[in-house]
Amino acid sequence: MPIYDYECPACGERFSHFWRSWQDAAKAGPPPCPACGHAPSRRVVSQVTVLGQLGGLTPAEQEAEKRRYERMASILPKETIDKLRAGKKKAQEGGS
Repeated sequence: MPIYDYECPACGERFSHFWRSWQDAAKAGPPPCPACGHAPSRRVVSQVTVLGQLGGLTPAEQEAEKRRYERMASILPKETIDKLRAGKKKAQEGGS
């Protein structure tokens, strides 16, 4: 089940689209832009992220993750956030 990245030539929005199969992606062609509705969008090369012992998050990704937790902190109890962080850490350690 592929996930392709696209960019809208009209507004510049970058977005990902999940396809149920490779055949569906080939038959349907690029999806319209979710921001402005312009069709067709164009497929772009996806970035690859290496996690665990082979690499890790880039500084920009680490900052984005930190901001995500800060946004959650404004709406979620601290205990819930701590559980999410613990689960993520455990998953990272288990995948190494």
